Amino acid sequence: MYRILTNSYYKGDIRYKGATYKGTHETIVPREVWYQVQAVLDSHKSAADATQVHDHYLKGTVYCRQSGSRLIICNARNRQGKVYPYFVSSGRHGDTSGCARQAMLIDDVERLIESFYETIQVSGQTRQNVAEMLHAEFDRLMASETKGLARLATDRDRLDDERMKLLQAHYAGAVPLDLLKREQDRISAELETINNRITAHPDEYAEARANLEDSLGLLAHAADIYRRCDDANRRLCNQVFFAAIYIDEDGEPRATYQRPYDAL
Repeated sequence: MYRILTNSYYKGDIRYKGATYKGTHETIVPREVWYQVQAVLDSHKSAADATQVHDHYLKGTVYCRQSGSRLIICNARNRQGKVYPYFVSSGRHGDTSGCARQAMLIDDVERLIESFYETIQVSGQTRQNVAEMLHAEFDRLMASETKGLARLATDRDRLDDERMKLLQAHYAGAVPLDLLKREQDRISAELETINNRITAHPDEYAEARANLEDSLGLLAHAADIYRRCDDANRRLCNQVFFAAIYIDEDGEPRATYQRPYDAL
């Protein structure tokens, strides 16, 4: 069951020789549902794992600005036996980078990131303005791509004609069978590429427009969504928006963003 739930084929991807590619097959579940399932699986660690690993929804997202090292969790115990969980720089913890950063209470970092979401949430007017600008750019690109589609159609006709002439030459005894097979394979591969590009062309722009609307919709409500999320979905939000959040010594977050939010 775990193997099925973590199989990226169901969200439309395929694995080949260690690389991941977008498949041509129809997706079985929406991508966002698949990612939500991964977040739930990550959040349901066994008790045995929990004793060995300090897990938190910000792990893997927050970094020390000074050293660039990940912030990891350590538990400190006072004289009364009360445990205080802290984020500390892994560079300092392992004494590998000379980082002198002080530890930060996890509760403080949580509030810091929650407040940071307020800075990336855009107003309704900003969302509308950006959408209008980018949709206009899509329109311009689609108009310019009309010539590209015409060239693809011309190339397809040329290859069809080449394949027919090749076959006729073989029948006339001018082209041996082994050469015929090699040339047919080459032409078939080129035709498949061209046909895929022609077929996918309108879908690419439709998908891009839909992704744009989804992304802007998330930006318009980012802080509100994050505030209401449980830990599993907070982890998911952080993974969707940010490549990394760096915490300065003064506690000021600075982020690098995932696509398409780096551009938006």
